[in-house]
Amino acid sequence: MKTSLIYKISLVISGLIMAFYFGLQSSVVFEYVKYTEVIGILGYACFLGFVPFFLVVVLEFIKKSKEVQNKNKYLNKLNDVIISQSHNTLFYEGNILDGGKLLTKEVTSSIEADRCSIWLYNKDKTSIICQQLYIKSEDNWYQNIELFRKDFTPYFDHLLVDPIIIANDAEKHSATSCFTETYLKPLGIKSMLDVPIIFRGNVIGVICIENLTLRSWTDCEVDFAQMLSSLYSFAFSVKEGNKVSNNLLEFDKFVDSSVIVSKTDKDGNITYVNKRFEEVSEYRMRELKGKTLNIVSSGEHSKSFWKDMYRTTIKDKQIWHEVVTNKTKSGDLYYIDTYIKADFDDEGNLQGFMSIGYDVTDVINSTQEIHKNIEEINKKNTYLEHAAKILRHDMHSGINTYMPRGISSLERRLTPEIIKELKIESPLKMIKEGLAHTQKVYKGVYEFTNLVKKEAELNKDSNDLRQILIDYLGSTSYISQVAIDYLPTIEVNQALFCTAIDNLIRNGLKYNDSESKMVAIFMEDEEHIVIQDNGRGMTQLEFEHLSQPYTRRDGQKETGTGLGLNICVAILEEHGFKLSCEKNETGTKMKIKIK
Repeated sequence: MKTSLIYKISLVISGLIMAFYFGLQSSVVFEYVKYTEVIGILGYACFLGFVPFFLVVVLEFIKKSKEVQNKNKYLNKLNDVIISQSHNTLFYEGNILDGGKLLTKEVTSSIEADRCSIWLYNKDKTSIICQQLYIKSEDNWYQNIELFRKDFTPYFDHLLVDPIIIANDAEKHSATSCFTETYLKPLGIKSMLDVPIIFRGNVIGVICIENLTLRSWTDCEVDFAQMLSSLYSFAFSVKEGNKVSNNLLEFDKFVDSSVIVSKTDKDGNITYVNKRFEEVSEYRMRELKGKTLNIVSSGEHSKSFWKDMYRTTIKDKQIWHEVVTNKTKSGDLYYIDTYIKADFDDEGNLQGFMSIGYDVTDVINSTQEIHKNIEEINKKNTYLEHAAKILRHDMHSGINTYMPRGISSLERRLTPEIIKELKIESPLKMIKEGLAHTQKVYKGVYEFTNLVKKEAELNKDSNDLRQILIDYLGSTSYISQVAIDYLPTIEVNQALFCTAIDNLIRNGLKYNDSESKMVAIFMEDEEHIVIQDNGRGMTQLEFEHLSQPYTRRDGQKETGTGLGLNICVAILEEHGFKLSCEKNETGTKMKIKIK
């Protein structure tokens, strides 16, 4: 996970600010420095300067943690399905009927699709015939549905050129739009994902995943479907091999492109390997014959690992099954899901060993990479979480304990005469108002952090929006520049909602070139709250760009974190509201859809 530069800078600056503040406090406590009004104000300034950098840390943690956790939870689930299906004995038996049932149900469950089906071409590819169709809502399977090329020519033509069809909107996709009137609309299907079933280098059918709502299929879902298609191809190859012979060597003629086969004598010397073995190991048969399988050994398995193989195959006369790590001629590791059986003559004498395996290198590498990423992500998330907790605690102490105590202590020591003589009436008022507003902002940030981390539910109460905004903005320096008209009474989280509106107001005033900056808040209709400013104006396209973290207008010189709009969007979406923007002759109109 790549950490942004602004995040690193924020951590450094916030650390320096906190170090300076606590050093200052310690100096006062231990009387190295005499407490003065200047020191008190300076301490307050430290905490005010700490707020934007804390927001960077919190938002970065929230964003990365939520994205990464969701993505990796989903990838782990898909990976678990792939691994479990790769060990499905039905596939190794060539039982494509029952194996197909299990596969189609697993697909709909794992990626939350509505339907999954397996289709195979007829001999001349003039039609495709459904082998299994699983409908999740019915928890039932259907077979033998047939679709003809003459009726759906665009679909069949597309399969010849590109057998992978990613139709997020099936009615509009060039390959699937031909199904609209006879298939899609009657069944309510909106999105389709088709991946090919390949046998001996030829497309023999497709696995089709369907959704009843519009859906954007992700790359990992496409890869997931393709890997399951490979497993079905393997089962199909086994089935075809079983039709010809139960002899494993004869079987090799039919599955040579997918199954790895080797045979040794009783001393472990190689007597036969198939073409797939040669391809994966990078050794030719002439290089292997008469040598032991140690030639492809990775050295990663213990003696007990192989002792178990000999005990299972020779003593127990059972088939031994494990994933074996081997090494190619060029030194690369590869992984074989291996089945080994010992051969005996009629008198029970050991003749040799037969090995059949399936290359699961891609699956294993993907699993290892996923676990590596998860480990790294969890490590970084732990650091981020600890940092956020520490920062929230320290900020809470400063805003709600130390700063109020400092101001109270300062007021007790200063008589009205001294305050007037020093001409600090206005600074003291600004400090108190700033503290009050900062406490409100902190409450909103704290609740938002807990909400996104799922440490708390969104607590909403019925509120008069106009009154809570007036109360919230009362301590700000710009309240006189805000006109608040009638607003409804609806259920919101007061702290979070006011934080979002406050950010929008500040933006409307801050990025405003007019001589008399104003922001008006009113109801446009029963569904929209409008925040209208008289500034430079912003389009919806600009809004979508600027609502991403750490983005600004081109050439913008104003200070800030670049997080305001992103926070607003997140807060309002948690309420079920939608924020949009339009540019008019007056300035910028921000619209919040509340219904």
